[in-house]
Amino acid sequence: MRKAQEELDRIVGVERLPQISDQEDLPYVSALIKELLRWGCPAPFGVPKCAIEDDVYKGYFIPTGATIIENVW
Repeated sequence: MRKAQEELDRIVGVERLPQISDQEDLPYVSALIKELLRWGCPAPFGVPKCAIEDDVYKGYFIPTGATIIENVW
C-alpha cells in the first residue's frame, strides 16, 4: 500500500483525486487494482433480469416473468 500511495503522491499529488487520464502514469496502482479485482469481484451478482418468455436452460425450466440473477463468479 505504501508503494501505491507513493506513486499516487508523486504523479497526482495531494491536491486532487486521480483521473482516468492518469492511468498510463500509474502502472503500479493500475496493476494493484487489476489484481484486487482478479481475487474478488466487488459485486458477485449481476443485475436482476426478468424472463420475457418461457425458456429451458441446462435442463431447468424458466417461466415467463421469473426473476433471474446470474452469478458472475
